[in-house]
Amino acid sequence: TQETYKLPHRLIEKKRRDRINECIAQLKDLLPEHLKLTTLGHLEKAVVLELTLKHLKALTALTEQQHQKIIALQSGERSMKSPVQADLDAFHSGFQTCAKEVLQYLSRFESWTPREQCCAQLVGHLHAVSSQFLPGAPLLAPPPGPLPKAPSSPTSPPAPVRKA
Repeated sequence: TQETYKLPHRLIEKKRRDRINECIAQLKDLLPEHLKLTTLGHLEKAVVLELTLKHLKALTALTEQQHQKIIALQSGERSMKSPVQADLDAFHSGFQTCAKEVLQYLSRFESWTPREQCCAQLVGHLHAVSSQFLPGAPLLAPPPGPLPKAPSSPTSPPAPVRKA
């Protein structure tokens, strides 16, 4: 009788694990490319779940911010921020959107992978530039490990973009 119990139990467990794995695969597909680029290599199940939570928290915060702005506009109140701070916030938001689009483009059309040094350097550079304008609000998760510093001088032109 115990053997007859084990077989259905194994099948039930296998189906449960398959459902979990399918859901994690779907979450991975739903993650924005810029989050996938913050990790090097294969996305483990735990990493997919962590990135999903991070993304949901960011979306929730953004939704709450927009909700507060709508309420303020509906009640006729002006923003409590100074005009300079509001302009900085708007610039940072646009910069974030642009940087994410650049990373998505390079991943999708230029076939850059997170393992490539150029990709890690770009993520590091965008993070550094973003933090100059609004410290404490990172653009992207900083790439793991130290990044090699590319020589940069204010008078030299930017380095050419690598074609795949």
